[in-house]
Amino acid sequence: MFDFSVRLRENPHLLSLLSHYAKVGCEDRTVWHDRLMRLEGVEAKELTLLHGELIAFDWIEQNTGHARWSPDGALAACYRVTQHGIREFRRIHGIEAVEDQSQPTENAQPRTPRKKKVKQEADAVPTAEASERVPADPEA
Repeated sequence: MFDFSVRLRENPHLLSLLSHYAKVGCEDRTVWHDRLMRLEGVEAKELTLLHGELIAFDWIEQNTGHARWSPDGALAACYRVTQHGIREFRRIHGIEAVEDQSQPTENAQPRTPRKKKVKQEADAVPTAEASERVPADPEA
């Protein structure tokens, strides 16, 4: 089985890119962030491949179809870190993970139990129509 964290430790550019998205996404993981367009020591084509790896390893997710170009040429609202990405970032950096143990909100409504279906029992005495439809027993 392939250990994805080994790939992250072996490639400092991949770790740097994940770190960028993890740092901007730690406070509110639901916010979409602009695509990092430049990374020191990395060409544009390689940066695209690094983004693809982060997506493939489920460390970031892409806002497909909703990203837009900003006036400065960056791709806005394009990526956000996943829960798995934050966990991997913390593990690599030796940061203790804090589990989210929040309680449901007070406004949450309890689930209504489903109604059970009542089985209707068949008539004990078959009707004349029903007996006509029943094939005769060939052995009788």
